[in-house]
Amino acid sequence: MDYRDGETYVLRSFAKINWFLRIEEPRDDGYHNIVSLMQQIHLWDEIRVTLGTSDVLSCNFSIPLGEEGLLTRTLALLREVFPELSRLRFAIELKKTIPPGGGLGGGSSNVAALLRFLPRLAGYNPPLEELVRLSLSLGSDIPFFVVNAPFALVTGRGERVTPLPFPPRRYLVLLFPSFSISTAWAYRRWDERGKTGPKELLEQFLTCSGGKDIEDIVWNDFEEILFADYPILRKYRDMLLALGCRRAFVTGSGSTLVGVVGSRKEGESIVAHLAKEGVRALCTETRVQNGGAEYA
Repeated sequence: MDYRDGETYVLRSFAKINWFLRIEEPRDDGYHNIVSLMQQIHLWDEIRVTLGTSDVLSCNFSIPLGEEGLLTRTLALLREVFPELSRLRFAIELKKTIPPGGGLGGGSSNVAALLRFLPRLAGYNPPLEELVRLSLSLGSDIPFFVVNAPFALVTGRGERVTPLPFPPRRYLVLLFPSFSISTAWAYRRWDERGKTGPKELLEQFLTCSGGKDIEDIVWNDFEEILFADYPILRKYRDMLLALGCRRAFVTGSGSTLVGVVGSRKEGESIVAHLAKEGVRALCTETRVQNGGAEYA
């Protein structure tokens, strides 16, 4: 790809929800195997990449941007694997709409967007398998976004991503509590007292449904733990159901709750009601085409 100093590229990195999340046995490396159905949704962060004379990272949220930060680690890894990138410097401005610590995969999606895009600026076109392998060293959800599928079965630690050909189209209400939840903390709590969910539901869905009735297999192994430690999340779940959502559930390790509705109008009505109660929410929908990062 041709590039010039001062040229700016604008990327979108989309959020995801977990329709199904089952946690399996701990691994020797300290992580857990999972079985999950993930789908991207129409909620995204904007990443502005400008070629310049020095690296400058900025974000409208308070996230780590130093050496231990995910963006800095991503740049370091890319330069190690693709040496020509060491000749380039980037101003990366991250405008987040996806709340950190909400279970929506925003940070993982940001990393995947950069992994897919930056090597091209130095003339590289790495195979997907290499990007997946690299991404796993940065985070377990990142391979899903690197694979660029709107809807997929994700297994192993997160590295086995199987795109599915029947992404369900659904309108969603996303309810954002005022606090975030650490994924590492959630796994520790699950290790202490968690129970593994019913894999048979998922197997039947994948074999027979062709994407229909996905609400019938909604499951999250983290949910009961989160409800016990954060009772407000159960209250919010029940609030979404009382307002007419077909299903309501926590996505990922929380804290965002997802309500499934029949139409955008219905979703916007629920969002307006929640706003009167001082609860932040928005209406969106699932993505059924074109996964991963796109130009804005």
